[in-house]
Amino acid sequence: MRARRLACLLLAASTLLAACGGLPSTGPVVEGRALGEVLSEPVRVVAVGPVDGASQEAIVRGFLRAGEDTDETHATGRSFLAPQSIDLWRWSSEDVVVYDGDLTVKKVSDDTVEVSAAGMARLTPDGRYIEQPVGTRVKVTLGLTKVGGEWRVELPSSGFGLWLDNDQFNRVYVKRFIHYVSRNGRDLIPDPRWFPIGTRLATTLARAQLSAVPAYLAGAVSTGVPPGTRLAVNAVPVTAGKALVNLSSEALSADPAARAAMWAQLTKTLSQVASVGSVSLAVDNTKLELPGGVTSVASAAELGYDTVNQTIFDTALLRTGDTIRRFDPRYVPDTQASKRPDLKPKDGDIARIPDTWQSLALSADNKQVAAVSGDRTELSIWRATAQTRTVAAFATSLTRPVYDANGYLWVAGSDDQGDDRVFVLDSVSSDPNATANPVSTPWLGKRRVTAMAVSADAARVLIVTTDRSGGDAQLGVSGIVRATNGEPQALAKPLQQAQSLTRIQDVTWLDPTNYAVLGQVGASDPMRPWLATIGAGVDGTREGIGRLNAVPGAVTIMTVGGPRGILIVTSDKRVLARAGSNWPLLERGSDVLVPGG
Repeated sequence: MRARRLACLLLAASTLLAACGGLPSTGPVVEGRALGEVLSEPVRVVAVGPVDGASQEAIVRGFLRAGEDTDETHATGRSFLAPQSIDLWRWSSEDVVVYDGDLTVKKVSDDTVEVSAAGMARLTPDGRYIEQPVGTRVKVTLGLTKVGGEWRVELPSSGFGLWLDNDQFNRVYVKRFIHYVSRNGRDLIPDPRWFPIGTRLATTLARAQLSAVPAYLAGAVSTGVPPGTRLAVNAVPVTAGKALVNLSSEALSADPAARAAMWAQLTKTLSQVASVGSVSLAVDNTKLELPGGVTSVASAAELGYDTVNQTIFDTALLRTGDTIRRFDPRYVPDTQASKRPDLKPKDGDIARIPDTWQSLALSADNKQVAAVSGDRTELSIWRATAQTRTVAAFATSLTRPVYDANGYLWVAGSDDQGDDRVFVLDSVSSDPNATANPVSTPWLGKRRVTAMAVSADAARVLIVTTDRSGGDAQLGVSGIVRATNGEPQALAKPLQQAQSLTRIQDVTWLDPTNYAVLGQVGASDPMRPWLATIGAGVDGTREGIGRLNAVPGAVTIMTVGGPRGILIVTSDKRVLARAGSNWPLLERGSDVLVPGG
Protein backbone atom coordinates (compact mmCIF):
# COMPACT_ATOMS: atom_id res chain seq x y z
CA MET A 1 0.00 0.00 0.00
CA ARG A 2 2.86 2.37 0.91
CA ALA A 3 4.59 1.70 -2.42
CA ARG A 4 1.38 2.51 -4.31
CA ARG A 5 1.03 5.79 -2.41
CA LEU A 6 4.60 6.79 -3.22
CA ALA A 7 4.09 5.96 -6.87
CA CYS A 8 1.01 8.13 -6.83
CA LEU A 9 2.92 10.98 -5.21
CA LEU A 10 5.78 10.92 -7.65
CA LEU A 11 4.34 9.85 -10.97
CA ALA A 12 0.86 11.35 -11.08
CA ALA A 13 0.40 13.61 -14.06
CA SER A 14 -2.13 15.81 -12.32
CA THR A 15 -1.14 18.91 -10.41
CA LEU A 16 -0.31 18.79 -6.72
CA LEU A 17 -3.65 20.37 -5.98
CA ALA A 18 -5.38 17.25 -7.25
CA ALA A 19 -6.25 14.29 -5.01
CA CYS A 20 -6.05 10.55 -5.72
CA GLY A 21 -7.24 8.99 -2.51
CA GLY A 22 -7.57 9.42 1.23
CA LEU A 23 -4.90 9.54 3.88
CA PRO A 24 -3.90 6.24 5.51
CA SER A 25 -5.38 5.51 8.92
CA THR A 26 -1.93 5.13 10.45
CA GLY A 27 1.13 7.32 9.96
CA PRO A 28 4.22 6.17 8.06
CA VAL A 29 7.50 5.28 9.71
CA VAL A 30 9.91 8.07 8.76
CA GLU A 31 13.62 8.58 9.15
CA GLY A 32 14.64 10.18 12.44
CA ARG A 33 17.57 12.39 13.33
CA ALA A 34 21.02 11.01 12.55
CA LEU A 35 23.02 9.73 15.50
CA GLY A 36 25.14 12.57 16.85
CA GLU A 37 23.41 15.19 14.70
CA VAL A 38 23.66 18.64 16.27
CA LEU A 39 20.55 20.77 15.93
CA SER A 40 20.90 24.11 17.65
CA GLU A 41 17.91 25.60 19.35
CA PRO A 42 17.75 29.40 19.22
CA VAL A 43 20.15 30.78 21.84
CA ARG A 44 19.58 34.19 23.34
CA VAL A 45 22.76 36.27 23.70
CA VAL A 46 22.32 39.68 25.34
CA ALA A 47 25.06 42.29 24.94
CA VAL A 48 25.92 44.93 27.55
CA GLY A 49 25.63 48.57 26.54
CA PRO A 50 28.14 51.38 27.07
CA VAL A 51 28.99 52.52 30.59
CA ASP A 52 29.27 56.22 31.42
CA GLY A 53 32.85 57.38 31.53
CA ALA A 54 34.17 54.40 29.58
CA SER A 55 37.50 54.79 27.80
CA GLN A 56 37.92 54.82 24.06
CA GLU A 57 39.26 51.25 24.09
CA ALA A 58 36.38 50.03 26.27
CA ILE A 59 33.83 51.58 23.90
CA VAL A 60 35.48 49.98 20.85
CA ARG A 61 35.71 46.58 22.50
CA GLY A 62 32.15 46.85 23.79
CA PHE A 63 30.85 47.69 20.32
CA LEU A 64 32.62 44.75 18.70
CA ARG A 65 31.45 42.43 21.47
CA ALA A 66 27.86 43.64 20.99
CA GLY A 67 27.92 42.09 17.51
CA GLU A 68 26.99 38.74 19.04
CA ASP A 69 23.70 40.10 20.42
CA THR A 70 20.89 37.94 19.01
CA ASP A 71 18.41 40.80 19.34
CA GLU A 72 17.35 41.26 15.71
CA THR A 73 17.34 45.06 16.13
CA HIS A 74 20.93 45.11 17.48
CA ALA A 75 19.86 48.07 19.60
CA THR A 76 22.65 47.55 22.13
CA GLY A 77 25.34 47.63 19.46
CA ARG A 78 23.86 50.77 17.95
CA SER A 79 24.08 52.50 21.32
CA PHE A 80 27.90 52.42 20.99
CA LEU A 81 27.75 54.33 17.68
CA ALA A 82 27.76 58.00 16.83
CA PRO A 83 24.42 58.97 15.20
CA GLN A 84 26.02 59.45 11.77
CA SER A 85 27.39 55.87 11.84
CA ILE A 86 24.22 53.96 12.71
CA ASP A 87 23.26 53.45 9.06
CA LEU A 88 26.83 52.40 8.22
CA TRP A 89 26.63 49.36 10.50
CA ARG A 90 25.50 46.69 8.08
CA TRP A 91 25.57 43.78 10.46
CA SER A 92 22.98 41.87 8.44
CA SER A 93 24.52 42.18 4.98
CA GLU A 94 28.26 42.93 5.17
CA ASP A 95 31.06 40.39 5.47
CA VAL A 96 31.53 38.84 8.90
CA VAL A 97 35.14 38.60 10.13
CA VAL A 98 35.89 35.58 12.34
CA TYR A 99 39.06 36.00 14.36
CA ASP A 100 41.08 33.81 16.70
CA GLY A 101 42.38 34.89 20.11
CA ASP A 102 42.43 38.44 21.43
CA LEU A 103 41.85 41.78 19.74
CA THR A 104 44.61 44.36 19.64
CA VAL A 105 43.40 47.96 19.93
CA LYS A 106 46.13 50.50 19.08
CA LYS A 107 45.67 54.24 19.36
CA VAL A 108 46.52 55.97 16.07
CA SER A 109 45.54 59.52 17.02
CA ASP A 110 43.44 61.31 19.62
CA ASP A 111 40.23 60.17 17.90
CA THR A 112 41.29 57.10 15.88
CA VAL A 113 42.20 53.52 16.77
CA GLU A 114 43.34 50.53 14.75
CA VAL A 115 41.83 47.17 15.65
CA SER A 116 43.61 44.00 14.55
CA ALA A 117 43.38 40.26 15.21
CA ALA A 118 44.43 36.87 13.86
CA GLY A 119 42.03 36.29 11.00
CA MET A 120 40.37 32.88 10.94
CA ALA A 121 37.66 33.23 8.30
CA ARG A 122 35.30 35.60 6.52
CA LEU A 123 31.61 34.99 6.02
CA THR A 124 30.18 36.41 2.81
CA PRO A 125 26.70 37.96 2.61
CA ASP A 126 25.33 34.71 1.16
CA GLY A 127 26.71 32.66 4.06
CA ARG A 128 29.91 31.26 2.52
CA TYR A 129 32.64 30.49 5.05
CA ILE A 130 35.98 31.54 3.53
CA GLU A 131 38.80 30.17 5.65
CA GLN A 132 41.88 32.41 5.92
CA PRO A 133 45.50 31.15 5.73
CA VAL A 134 47.18 30.71 9.09
CA GLY A 135 49.06 33.90 9.96
CA THR A 136 46.52 36.25 8.37
CA ARG A 137 46.04 39.53 10.27
CA VAL A 138 42.80 41.47 9.81
CA LYS A 139 42.71 45.19 10.52
CA VAL A 140 40.19 48.03 10.62
CA THR A 141 40.50 51.70 11.54
CA LEU A 142 37.69 53.13 13.66
CA GLY A 143 37.07 56.74 14.61
CA LEU A 144 35.85 58.03 17.98
CA THR A 145 33.86 61.12 18.82
CA LYS A 146 32.17 62.58 21.89
CA VAL A 147 28.35 62.40 21.98
CA GLY A 148 26.76 63.94 25.07
CA GLY A 149 30.17 63.88 26.73
CA GLU A 150 30.71 60.12 26.11
CA TRP A 151 32.92 58.40 23.54
CA ARG A 152 31.12 56.79 20.62
CA VAL A 153 32.41 54.87 17.57
CA GLU A 154 32.56 56.34 14.07
CA LEU A 155 32.53 53.66 11.37
CA PRO A 156 34.38 53.78 8.02
CA SER A 157 32.42 55.55 5.28
CA SER A 158 32.44 52.30 3.28
CA GLY A 159 30.45 50.57 6.01
CA PHE A 160 31.20 47.89 8.57
CA GLY A 161 29.84 44.43 9.34
CA LEU A 162 30.63 42.15 12.30
CA TRP A 163 33.84 41.06 13.99
CA LEU A 164 33.34 37.90 16.04
CA ASP A 165 35.86 35.67 17.75
CA ASN A 166 35.45 31.97 17.01
CA ASP A 167 33.49 31.28 20.19
CA GLN A 168 31.18 34.21 19.53
CA PHE A 169 30.72 33.12 15.93
CA ASN A 170 29.60 29.65 16.99
CA ARG A 171 27.09 31.17 19.42
CA VAL A 172 25.63 33.48 16.80
CA TYR A 173 25.87 31.47 13.57
CA VAL A 174 25.08 27.87 12.68
CA LYS A 175 26.09 25.77 9.68
CA ARG A 176 23.16 24.36 7.75
CA PHE A 177 22.74 22.82 4.30
CA ILE A 178 20.60 23.98 1.40
CA HIS A 179 19.64 21.07 -0.85
CA TYR A 180 19.52 20.68 -4.61
CA VAL A 181 18.63 17.71 -6.83
CA SER A 182 20.99 15.56 -8.88
CA ARG A 183 20.48 15.82 -12.62
CA ASN A 184 20.06 12.09 -13.16
CA GLY A 185 18.11 10.93 -10.14
CA ARG A 186 16.41 11.78 -6.86
CA ASP A 187 19.55 12.39 -4.85
CA LEU A 188 19.69 15.54 -2.72
CA ILE A 189 23.00 17.38 -2.90
CA PRO A 190 23.84 19.47 0.19
CA ASP A 191 25.24 22.98 -0.15
CA PRO A 192 26.76 24.42 3.08
CA ARG A 193 25.94 27.92 4.34
CA TRP A 194 26.13 29.72 7.68
CA PHE A 195 23.06 31.43 9.12
CA PRO A 196 22.31 33.57 12.19
CA ILE A 197 20.81 31.54 15.04
CA GLY A 198 17.46 32.85 16.20
CA THR A 199 13.73 32.64 15.96
CA ARG A 200 13.81 33.41 12.24
CA LEU A 201 16.11 30.52 11.28
CA ALA A 202 13.31 28.62 9.49
CA THR A 203 12.48 31.74 7.47
CA THR A 204 16.13 32.35 6.59
CA LEU A 205 16.62 28.75 5.47
CA ALA A 206 13.47 28.76 3.34
CA ARG A 207 14.51 31.99 1.65
CA ALA A 208 17.95 30.54 0.90
CA GLN A 209 16.37 27.37 -0.52
CA LEU A 210 14.42 29.45 -3.02
CA SER A 211 17.65 30.91 -4.43
CA ALA A 212 19.33 29.76 -7.64
CA VAL A 213 21.83 26.91 -7.85
CA PRO A 214 25.27 28.17 -6.67
CA ALA A 215 28.03 28.62 -9.25
CA TYR A 216 30.18 25.68 -8.11
CA LEU A 217 27.23 23.32 -8.71
CA ALA A 218 25.92 25.02 -11.88
CA GLY A 219 24.95 22.43 -14.47
CA ALA A 220 25.57 19.59 -12.03
CA VAL A 221 22.34 19.86 -10.04
CA SER A 222 18.90 21.36 -10.48
CA THR A 223 16.18 22.81 -8.32
CA GLY A 224 12.45 22.25 -8.37
CA VAL A 225 11.89 25.90 -7.44
CA PRO A 226 10.69 27.94 -10.46
CA PRO A 227 12.65 31.16 -11.19
CA GLY A 228 11.28 34.19 -9.38
CA THR A 229 9.61 32.18 -6.60
CA ARG A 230 9.82 33.95 -3.25
CA LEU A 231 8.11 33.85 0.12
CA ALA A 232 4.63 35.33 -0.15
CA VAL A 233 4.99 36.57 3.41
CA ASN A 234 8.25 37.33 5.16
CA ALA A 235 7.95 34.50 7.68
CA VAL A 236 7.81 30.73 7.94
CA PRO A 237 5.73 30.04 11.05
CA VAL A 238 6.29 26.78 12.94
CA THR A 239 3.19 25.67 14.84
CA ALA A 240 3.12 22.42 16.82
CA GLY A 241 6.13 21.21 14.85
CA LYS A 242 4.67 22.02 11.42
CA ALA A 243 6.41 24.64 9.25
CA LEU A 244 4.20 26.42 6.72
CA VAL A 245 6.05 27.82 3.69
CA ASN A 246 3.81 30.29 1.88
CA LEU A 247 5.14 30.81 -1.66
CA SER A 248 4.45 33.38 -4.35
CA SER A 249 2.36 32.48 -7.40
CA GLU A 250 5.46 31.65 -9.49
CA ALA A 251 5.60 28.31 -7.63
CA LEU A 252 2.51 27.16 -9.56
CA SER A 253 4.49 27.09 -12.82
CA ALA A 254 6.40 23.98 -11.69
CA ASP A 255 5.28 20.71 -13.23
CA PRO A 256 4.35 17.83 -10.85
CA ALA A 257 7.87 16.36 -10.76
CA ALA A 258 9.44 19.75 -10.05
CA ARG A 259 6.88 20.48 -7.34
CA ALA A 260 7.68 17.20 -5.63
CA ALA A 261 11.37 18.08 -5.81
CA MET A 262 10.70 21.56 -4.42
CA TRP A 263 8.73 20.10 -1.51
CA ALA A 264 11.49 17.55 -0.84
CA GLN A 265 14.19 20.23 -0.91
CA LEU A 266 12.34 22.49 1.51
CA THR A 267 11.53 19.56 3.81
CA LYS A 268 15.13 18.34 3.95
CA THR A 269 16.44 21.85 4.57
CA LEU A 270 13.87 22.95 7.15
CA SER A 271 14.14 19.67 9.07
CA GLN A 272 17.51 20.98 10.27
CA VAL A 273 15.57 23.33 12.57
CA ALA A 274 14.97 21.42 15.80
CA SER A 275 11.39 22.65 16.17
CA VAL A 276 10.34 21.50 12.67
CA GLY A 277 8.80 18.02 12.42
CA SER A 278 6.99 18.41 9.09
CA VAL A 279 6.59 20.90 6.25
CA SER A 280 3.49 22.19 4.46
CA LEU A 281 3.44 24.39 1.36
CA ALA A 282 1.00 27.06 0.29
CA VAL A 283 0.77 29.43 -2.66
CA ASP A 284 -0.60 32.88 -1.86
CA ASN A 285 -2.17 31.47 1.35
CA THR A 286 -3.82 28.50 -0.41
CA LYS A 287 -2.47 25.22 0.95
CA LEU A 288 -1.06 22.76 -1.56
CA GLU A 289 -1.93 19.08 -1.56
CA LEU A 290 0.08 16.16 -2.81
CA PRO A 291 -1.81 13.38 -4.58
CA GLY A 292 -3.73 11.47 -1.95
CA GLY A 293 -4.71 14.63 -0.11
CA VAL A 294 -1.38 14.84 1.74
CA THR A 295 -0.70 18.38 2.98
CA SER A 296 2.29 17.78 5.23
CA VAL A 297 5.58 15.93 4.68
CA ALA A 298 7.80 14.79 7.56
CA SER A 299 10.87 13.81 5.54
CA ALA A 300 12.17 14.11 1.99
CA ALA A 301 12.43 10.31 1.92
CA GLU A 302 8.61 10.15 1.86
CA LEU A 303 8.83 11.70 -1.60
CA GLY A 304 11.66 9.43 -2.73
CA TYR A 305 14.47 11.97 -2.23
CA ASP A 306 17.46 11.84 0.10
CA THR A 307 21.20 12.35 0.34
CA VAL A 308 23.49 9.47 -0.63
CA ASN A 309 25.56 8.14 2.24
CA GLN A 310 28.98 6.53 1.93
CA THR A 311 28.96 2.73 2.18
CA ILE A 312 30.56 1.10 5.22
CA PHE A 313 32.85 -1.83 4.34
CA ASP A 314 33.96 -4.65 6.62
CA THR A 315 36.73 -5.70 4.22
CA ALA A 316 39.02 -3.99 1.72
CA LEU A 317 41.68 -5.16 -0.73
CA LEU A 318 45.38 -4.99 0.10
CA ARG A 319 48.08 -5.03 -2.56
CA THR A 320 51.48 -6.49 -1.59
CA GLY A 321 53.94 -6.88 -4.46
CA ASP A 322 51.81 -8.20 -7.31
CA THR A 323 49.33 -10.00 -5.03
CA ILE A 324 45.93 -8.63 -3.98
CA ARG A 325 43.95 -10.12 -1.09
CA ARG A 326 41.10 -9.19 1.21
CA PHE A 327 41.88 -7.96 4.72
CA ASP A 328 40.08 -6.58 7.76
CA PRO A 329 40.60 -2.80 7.64
CA ARG A 330 39.44 -2.13 11.20
CA TYR A 331 41.79 -1.43 14.05
CA VAL A 332 40.66 -3.86 16.78
CA PRO A 333 43.00 -4.04 19.81
CA ASP A 334 41.54 -7.34 21.10
CA THR A 335 41.19 -9.52 18.02
CA GLN A 336 40.28 -12.58 20.08
CA ALA A 337 37.08 -10.97 21.37
CA SER A 338 36.03 -9.44 18.05
CA LYS A 339 34.12 -11.11 15.28
CA ARG A 340 36.23 -11.10 12.15
CA PRO A 341 34.77 -10.58 8.66
CA ASP A 342 34.91 -13.20 5.93
CA LEU A 343 38.24 -12.65 4.15
CA LYS A 344 37.71 -15.26 1.43
CA PRO A 345 37.93 -13.95 -2.16
CA LYS A 346 34.62 -12.74 -3.55
CA ASP A 347 33.24 -13.23 -7.03
CA GLY A 348 35.03 -10.82 -9.34
CA ASP A 349 38.07 -10.19 -7.10
CA ILE A 350 41.28 -9.56 -9.02
CA ALA A 351 44.04 -11.60 -7.37
CA ARG A 352 47.18 -10.42 -9.15
CA ILE A 353 48.49 -7.28 -10.88
CA PRO A 354 52.17 -6.86 -11.83
CA ASP A 355 53.93 -4.49 -9.46
CA THR A 356 55.10 -2.43 -12.42
CA TRP A 357 51.60 -0.94 -12.36
CA GLN A 358 50.94 1.62 -9.63
CA SER A 359 48.25 3.75 -7.99
CA LEU A 360 45.47 1.17 -8.01
CA ALA A 361 41.76 2.01 -7.87
CA LEU A 362 38.78 -0.31 -7.35
CA SER A 363 35.43 0.16 -9.09
CA ALA A 364 32.27 0.64 -7.05
CA ASP A 365 31.04 -2.86 -8.00
CA ASN A 366 34.35 -4.53 -7.03
CA LYS A 367 34.67 -5.93 -10.59
CA GLN A 368 37.54 -3.78 -11.94
CA VAL A 369 40.92 -2.49 -10.88
CA ALA A 370 42.56 0.41 -12.71
CA ALA A 371 46.23 1.34 -12.49
CA VAL A 372 48.82 3.52 -14.20
CA SER A 373 52.22 2.42 -15.46
CA GLY A 374 55.40 3.16 -13.54
CA ASP A 375 56.27 6.01 -15.92
CA ARG A 376 52.67 7.30 -15.63
CA THR A 377 52.03 7.27 -19.37
CA GLU A 378 49.59 4.34 -19.61
CA LEU A 379 46.29 3.37 -18.00
CA SER A 380 45.10 -0.23 -17.76
CA ILE A 381 41.99 -1.95 -16.44
CA TRP A 382 41.91 -5.49 -14.99
CA ARG A 383 38.86 -7.72 -14.68
CA ALA A 384 38.75 -11.19 -13.19
CA THR A 385 36.77 -12.61 -16.10
CA ALA A 386 38.17 -10.62 -19.02
CA GLN A 387 41.45 -9.79 -20.68
CA THR A 388 43.43 -6.86 -19.33
CA ARG A 389 42.59 -3.70 -21.22
CA THR A 390 45.26 -1.06 -21.83
CA VAL A 391 43.76 2.26 -22.87
CA ALA A 392 45.22 3.99 -25.90
CA ALA A 393 47.73 6.63 -24.82
CA PHE A 394 46.08 9.98 -24.15
CA ALA A 395 48.26 11.83 -21.59
CA THR A 396 51.40 11.71 -19.48
CA SER A 397 52.05 12.34 -15.77
CA LEU A 398 48.85 10.47 -14.97
CA THR A 399 47.42 10.82 -11.47
CA ARG A 400 45.93 8.08 -9.32
CA PRO A 401 42.65 7.08 -11.05
CA VAL A 402 39.31 7.04 -9.24
CA TYR A 403 35.95 5.47 -10.12
CA ASP A 404 32.56 7.08 -9.64
CA ALA A 405 29.32 5.29 -8.78
CA ASN A 406 28.17 5.46 -12.43
CA GLY A 407 31.12 3.41 -13.70
CA TYR A 408 33.21 6.27 -15.08
CA LEU A 409 36.93 6.24 -14.43
CA TRP A 410 38.57 9.60 -13.67
CA VAL A 411 42.23 10.47 -14.12
CA ALA A 412 44.20 13.66 -14.77
CA GLY A 413 47.37 14.20 -16.78
CA SER A 414 49.22 16.38 -19.27
CA ASP A 415 48.00 16.37 -22.88
CA ASP A 416 50.23 16.60 -25.95
CA GLN A 417 50.30 20.40 -25.57
CA GLY A 418 51.65 20.11 -22.05
CA ASP A 419 48.41 21.36 -20.49
CA ASP A 420 46.88 19.52 -17.58
CA ARG A 421 43.45 18.05 -18.26
CA VAL A 422 40.90 15.90 -16.46
CA PHE A 423 39.86 12.80 -18.40
CA VAL A 424 37.04 10.28 -18.01
CA LEU A 425 36.65 6.80 -19.43
CA ASP A 426 33.45 4.77 -19.63
CA SER A 427 34.84 1.69 -17.90
CA VAL A 428 31.74 -0.41 -18.53
CA SER A 429 31.60 0.29 -22.25
CA SER A 430 31.53 -2.77 -24.50
CA ASP A 431 33.72 -0.93 -27.02
CA PRO A 432 37.27 -2.30 -26.63
CA ASN A 433 38.62 0.81 -28.33
CA ALA A 434 36.88 3.28 -26.05
CA THR A 435 39.35 5.91 -24.90
CA ALA A 436 39.54 8.57 -22.24
CA ASN A 437 37.89 11.86 -23.11
CA PRO A 438 38.76 15.27 -21.62
CA VAL A 439 36.14 17.15 -19.62
CA SER A 440 35.87 20.92 -19.85
CA THR A 441 37.78 22.74 -17.08
CA PRO A 442 38.48 26.28 -18.38
CA TRP A 443 39.06 27.47 -14.81
CA LEU A 444 42.08 25.14 -14.48
CA GLY A 445 44.33 27.29 -16.67
CA LYS A 446 47.96 26.29 -16.23
CA ARG A 447 47.38 24.57 -12.90
CA ARG A 448 48.04 20.87 -12.40
CA VAL A 449 45.67 18.31 -10.90
CA THR A 450 47.33 16.07 -8.31
CA ALA A 451 44.42 14.20 -6.68
CA MET A 452 40.66 13.71 -7.02
CA ALA A 453 37.84 12.08 -5.05
CA VAL A 454 34.29 11.68 -6.37
CA SER A 455 31.37 11.82 -3.91
CA ALA A 456 29.04 8.86 -3.45
CA ASP A 457 26.25 10.81 -5.17
CA ALA A 458 28.53 11.17 -8.25
CA ALA A 459 27.55 14.84 -8.46
CA ARG A 460 30.68 16.42 -6.97
CA VAL A 461 34.42 15.96 -7.00
CA LEU A 462 37.04 17.10 -4.50
CA ILE A 463 40.01 18.19 -6.62
CA VAL A 464 43.54 19.12 -5.54
CA THR A 465 45.60 21.38 -7.81
CA THR A 466 49.00 23.08 -7.67
CA ASP A 467 50.93 25.56 -9.78
CA ARG A 468 53.51 24.31 -12.29
CA SER A 469 56.23 24.14 -9.63
CA GLY A 470 54.09 22.08 -7.24
CA GLY A 471 53.38 25.00 -4.91
CA ASP A 472 50.23 26.97 -4.10
CA ALA A 473 48.24 23.83 -3.33
CA GLN A 474 44.48 24.33 -3.50
CA LEU A 475 41.54 22.06 -2.72
CA GLY A 476 38.15 22.72 -4.25
CA VAL A 477 34.76 21.04 -4.54
CA SER A 478 33.29 21.12 -8.03
CA GLY A 479 29.98 20.02 -9.52
CA ILE A 480 30.11 17.36 -12.24
CA VAL A 481 28.18 18.41 -15.35
CA ARG A 482 26.93 15.31 -17.19
CA ALA A 483 25.31 14.65 -20.55
CA THR A 484 21.87 13.07 -20.65
CA ASN A 485 23.51 9.62 -20.88
CA GLY A 486 25.45 10.31 -17.68
CA GLU A 487 28.84 10.90 -19.28
CA PRO A 488 30.79 13.69 -17.51
CA GLN A 489 31.15 16.75 -19.74
CA ALA A 490 32.59 19.48 -17.50
CA LEU A 491 33.54 20.48 -13.98
CA ALA A 492 32.11 23.71 -12.61
CA LYS A 493 34.56 26.25 -11.15
CA PRO A 494 35.39 24.86 -7.70
CA LEU A 495 34.42 26.30 -4.34
CA GLN A 496 37.73 26.49 -2.52
CA GLN A 497 38.23 24.49 0.67
CA ALA A 498 40.96 24.02 3.31
CA GLN A 499 42.56 27.41 2.67
CA SER A 500 44.56 27.07 5.89
CA LEU A 501 46.68 24.25 4.40
CA THR A 502 49.74 25.15 2.33
CA ARG A 503 50.44 21.68 0.96
CA ILE A 504 47.86 19.01 0.14
CA GLN A 505 48.80 15.42 -0.66
CA ASP A 506 45.49 13.53 -0.94
CA VAL A 507 41.79 13.76 -0.06
CA THR A 508 38.81 11.46 0.47
CA TRP A 509 35.09 11.87 1.13
CA LEU A 510 33.83 10.67 4.53
CA ASP A 511 30.11 11.28 3.93
CA PRO A 512 27.97 13.71 1.89
CA THR A 513 29.32 16.79 3.71
CA ASN A 514 32.65 15.83 5.34
CA TYR A 515 36.08 14.88 4.06
CA ALA A 516 39.58 13.99 5.26
CA VAL A 517 42.71 15.51 3.76
CA LEU A 518 46.44 14.87 4.03
CA GLY A 519 48.19 18.21 4.28
CA GLN A 520 50.49 20.64 6.02
CA VAL A 521 49.86 24.08 7.53
CA GLY A 522 53.48 25.26 7.35
CA ALA A 523 56.28 24.21 5.00
CA SER A 524 58.27 22.74 7.90
CA ASP A 525 55.31 20.87 9.42
CA PRO A 526 54.99 17.08 9.04
CA MET A 527 52.30 15.59 6.83
CA ARG A 528 49.13 15.18 8.86
CA PRO A 529 45.55 13.99 8.29
CA TRP A 530 42.86 16.61 8.90
CA LEU A 531 39.09 16.29 9.25
CA ALA A 532 36.98 18.95 7.57
CA THR A 533 33.46 19.87 6.54
CA ILE A 534 32.59 21.32 3.15
CA GLY A 535 32.21 25.05 3.67
CA ALA A 536 33.37 25.06 7.31
CA GLY A 537 37.16 24.94 7.39
CA VAL A 538 39.65 22.37 8.67
CA ASP A 539 39.55 21.11 12.27
CA GLY A 540 42.61 21.63 14.43
CA THR A 541 44.63 24.18 12.45
CA ARG A 542 44.34 26.60 15.38
CA GLU A 543 45.29 25.73 18.98
CA GLY A 544 45.42 21.97 18.32
CA ILE A 545 41.71 21.40 18.93
CA GLY A 546 40.60 18.27 17.07
CA ARG A 547 44.08 17.76 15.66
CA LEU A 548 45.07 14.23 14.60
CA ASN A 549 48.63 13.01 15.03
CA ALA A 550 51.11 13.54 12.21
CA VAL A 551 51.96 10.73 9.78
CA PRO A 552 55.31 11.51 8.13
CA GLY A 553 55.51 9.97 4.67
CA ALA A 554 51.72 9.67 4.28
CA VAL A 555 50.86 9.19 0.60
CA THR A 556 47.18 8.22 0.31
CA ILE A 557 44.11 8.44 2.52
CA MET A 558 40.80 6.60 2.25
CA THR A 559 37.96 5.39 4.47
CA VAL A 560 36.01 2.17 4.89
CA GLY A 561 33.30 4.03 6.79
CA GLY A 562 33.24 7.64 7.91
CA PRO A 563 35.86 9.36 10.09
CA ARG A 564 36.44 6.29 12.27
CA GLY A 565 37.28 4.10 9.29
CA ILE A 566 40.13 6.20 7.89
CA LEU A 567 43.20 4.37 6.56
CA ILE A 568 46.54 5.85 5.48
CA VAL A 569 49.24 4.29 3.30
CA THR A 570 52.79 5.60 3.69
CA SER A 571 55.71 5.80 1.29
CA ASP A 572 57.43 2.90 3.13
CA LYS A 573 54.34 0.70 2.55
CA ARG A 574 52.79 0.81 6.00
CA VAL A 575 49.00 0.67 6.24
CA LEU A 576 47.83 2.65 9.26
CA ALA A 577 44.35 2.68 10.80
CA ARG A 578 42.84 5.45 12.86
CA ALA A 579 42.57 4.81 16.60
CA GLY A 580 41.44 8.09 18.16
CA SER A 581 44.10 10.60 17.16
CA ASN A 582 46.77 7.90 16.71
CA TRP A 583 47.77 5.76 13.73
CA PRO A 584 48.80 2.20 14.70
CA LEU A 585 50.22 -0.18 12.11
CA LEU A 586 47.56 -2.45 10.65
CA GLU A 587 49.22 -4.16 7.69
CA ARG A 588 52.06 -3.72 5.21
CA GLY A 589 51.34 -3.09 1.55
CA SER A 590 51.58 -0.52 -1.23
CA ASP A 591 47.86 -0.02 -1.99
CA VAL A 592 44.57 -0.29 -0.14
CA LEU A 593 41.58 -0.61 -2.45
CA VAL A 594 38.13 0.50 -1.30
CA PRO A 595 35.22 0.29 -3.80
CA GLY A 596 34.86 3.64 -5.56
CA GLY A 597 37.48 5.18 -3.26
